[in-house]
Amino acid sequence: DEAQGDDVLLAAAHHHLMPKPMGQADAGDVLVFRMRSGAVAKHLGIAARVGTAPSFIHSYQGHGVVESPLSAPWARRIAARFAFDVRG
Repeated sequence: DEAQGDDVLLAAAHHHLMPKPMGQADAGDVLVFRMRSGAVAKHLGIAARVGTAPSFIHSYQGHGVVESPLSAPWARRIAARFAFDVRG
């Protein structure tokens, strides 16, 4: 519960996905964001491109699904990075 400070989204990601080191970026990674320092994580996206022009796909109200540059302000908000567990 967000009001209680519970990181429900982050806990669910840890339960269903494989955590990755922050510096190990790959296209297809699930990125979980904290919109403010100290706040619960409540936004996520999928890494689309990595390298010199990184981007991610996400959705937000009034804009639909968009691909945005993973600019420094967005990158600072990444709380965790995950991969899909394809081991079966």
